[in-house]
Amino acid sequence: MRKLETYATSPWLIELHRQWLAARGKRLGGRARPFARDWNKLLEDADVRRGEDVATAEREAAALVKAGRLALKYYRSRFIERVIVPLNSEGWLRGLFSTASPGDLLANSLAHVARAAELDHPDRNAWAKWCASIAAAFTEGKSPRPFRWRSPESVEEILCLAHGLTSREWSAGTLIREASVAMGFDSKVIERRQHVAEAAVSSFFGQPMALTELGIIASENRVQLAGPLCLHFADGTSQPIDAIRGTYHLDEDLARAERITTPATRFLTVENSKTTLRRLAARNAEGGELMAACAFPTRGLRRVLELLPPELPLFHFGDTDPAGFHILAKLRSIAPREVTPWKMHRRLKAEPVPLTDYDRRLLPRLLEDPWLEDVRPVLREMLESGDKGDFEQETLDRAAAL
Repeated sequence: MRKLETYATSPWLIELHRQWLAARGKRLGGRARPFARDWNKLLEDADVRRGEDVATAEREAAALVKAGRLALKYYRSRFIERVIVPLNSEGWLRGLFSTASPGDLLANSLAHVARAAELDHPDRNAWAKWCASIAAAFTEGKSPRPFRWRSPESVEEILCLAHGLTSREWSAGTLIREASVAMGFDSKVIERRQHVAEAAVSSFFGQPMALTELGIIASENRVQLAGPLCLHFADGTSQPIDAIRGTYHLDEDLARAERITTPATRFLTVENSKTTLRRLAARNAEGGELMAACAFPTRGLRRVLELLPPELPLFHFGDTDPAGFHILAKLRSIAPREVTPWKMHRRLKAEPVPLTDYDRRLLPRLLEDPWLEDVRPVLREMLESGDKGDFEQETLDRAAAL
């Protein structure tokens, strides 16, 4: 009799294993019913179409039935209707194709989390607590974003990224490729995995967190602006831009420019670029405002501040949670002029909005920050009450936004 191991090369059995693995082979726990597939559809999916190949597949299936590995359901006593993988044969099917069991995948992922939990971290308790929460979710068969317990290699990689990004203070304006090298990776690793890295960092801090909020930026001189301005270059040429109602990016032109002129009467940086900046730009019909996105003061924004007339007043419109005031402090630390908060007064909701673990870790640092002396009463009230209030700038009344 043909050895059962040789059936691992049979196209129809390869396809049966693929469909079984996708449907239930990666799930924890037992099943009450055996796995079954329509025979003709299975052959079609496996591209088994020639009469000779179909006959071979039928002989192989019959042999596996005789060996007690599969079962077949017939119609009219001679035509195969369905092929069935009995519950007690699932282990054999998995072993035939060297597929790791869900239990093995889970154990490997939990081992990676356990090793990560032992790594040194400035906020040791928060790191251990986060790793414990991931392990608890895995044990319940859950996969908290961006982790998947069924992919141990991915779990290890993401934990490594999260640890490297959160275990050090990054200088404002650190380029993403510089950060990647500093963490011991290839220069493009974080760039390629930016969305995953940001999801992991957000999970650790318990709130949405972009790499820019850590001080890591993707481009040196790029900045998103709204309003009228003119770039002046060393060769005497200039480039006027007047997209008053829209937003635009400037990149290499900023590096070449010597100065910026603008008819605007003030410069306003805005934390939320996807909604608030666009809304304000649409209302800026007279061009009295020059605005820029500032989820973190990038090198591009610093370059704009260097080129603008020094007498142009600078205001910042941000969220009034700890992260929002953290951005204000960073902006003040790099701006060559005074930065005045705009509409960043504390607002409360009917129901308190609890501080996250990240907020509680950040607030004591903000209270000691010399750049936030004027807002310390707000920060202290937030810490003592445990309520960060109605902090998002998008919730301000639209009519009062300008």
